[in-house]
Amino acid sequence: MKSHISATIDRDILSRVDRYRQAVRRSRSQVIEIAIERLLSEEQPATEEVVTSDGAFSGAFSRSETYER
Repeated sequence: MKSHISATIDRDILSRVDRYRQAVRRSRSQVIEIAIERLLSEEQPATEEVVTSDGAFSGAFSRSETYER
């Protein structure tokens, strides 16, 4: 679901966005959304990874099982 936002962007950057969007035939919103998504992917990669070990719980916790790999 899309949400409406209002943002203040430097005029020179907006001119570059407009030149780029015309070249790639995308809307201004699409170009800005793609740029934000790329920034977030680089800065805060989304991950579903869960760190686990091959050990099994035997009533006591051993860090060596986890870090021996």
